[in-house]
Amino acid sequence: MPPLIKRLVVPLYHALPVVIALAFGAWVMRTADVPRVSALLGALGWKLPLLLLPAFATTLLEGVAWWRSFSRLGDRPRFASLLRVRLSTEALMMGLPSGALISESLQPYLLKKRCGVALETAVVASVGRKFFVVVSHGIVMVLATLVAWPLLVAASRATLGRDGLPWLLLGSGVFMILAFGVSIVAGASARLAERSRRSLERLLGAWLGGWLQRNAGRFQRADEQLVSFFKQEQGGLLLPMLLYSAGWFARGLESLLFLHLLGADVSLTAAVVLESSIVLVRSVAVPVPGGLGVQDAAYVLSLGALGVPDATTVGAALVLLKRARDLFWILVGFLLLGAGDRALSTRGSDTVAAA
Repeated sequence: MPPLIKRLVVPLYHALPVVIALAFGAWVMRTADVPRVSALLGALGWKLPLLLLPAFATTLLEGVAWWRSFSRLGDRPRFASLLRVRLSTEALMMGLPSGALISESLQPYLLKKRCGVALETAVVASVGRKFFVVVSHGIVMVLATLVAWPLLVAASRATLGRDGLPWLLLGSGVFMILAFGVSIVAGASARLAERSRRSLERLLGAWLGGWLQRNAGRFQRADEQLVSFFKQEQGGLLLPMLLYSAGWFARGLESLLFLHLLGADVSLTAAVVLESSIVLVRSVAVPVPGGLGVQDAAYVLSLGALGVPDATTVGAALVLLKRARDLFWILVGFLLLGAGDRALSTRGSDTVAAA
């Protein structure tokens, strides 16, 4: 490709997802009854600040689950420090382009700096958290889809002209359970860290060979901790998994509450299916911050499929509530991220409480 054309094409290629996302967002607002959207939101009045609480409850549930899972790796960090890391990485994920990749990459570093966790332990803890998040998402999606099957069949026929939607959601849930659950647990004893070190040594030995040799023990300890986390006393994985699953139901309850306040009543099962499928859509739109536009259009289309009256206007109001909530927690997360790099001790009152 000629250099001039390349200089023109590459920026356009990177900008294309953002342009598409903004187009989706513009479509949502253009087709909505904006005065009625304003009236729906204005009628909430003093209740608006309270709508931040469901997301914080979800964060607490998942924070407790993650904090308890650290006992499989040794001492637990202080809960407040871990919650700070959780809010910071969530802000990175929602607030930056390709935020999921950035937050996953920085999470072990933040655990080391903010919680005093050894880097290899932080990597294993991050893998463990990903395991709980994705597998619990799959479990809840499967259960909610099975319970809401007749509703989803009717919605699928109305929008697609066929019965494929519930099967798609069911298949997505099963895939998440198998791909991130069974495969990670089965591969925990496969010495993945050591294999990665050897691969890096073969590929980048000229630049990283000395560092890889000096840190060979860390890779070995990471493998040992992976085995400890996933293989020893597997019943201990149950409580964190239940808490993470409760977090997905809490997300559904939030959507149920928001829709009720906007005058649209749906079942709890439909709200859980709605929220779990929307998060899945958002995760596909990786380059776009917070799935901007894509997630918003998905809400409107989903409400229409569920038969919510005036779905476009109600959906636009719901999107604005969700985005305002996201913006608040993004600001909180970035404030916590920039509040200093002082490493905090992993021992203390939380360790005593854990005993």
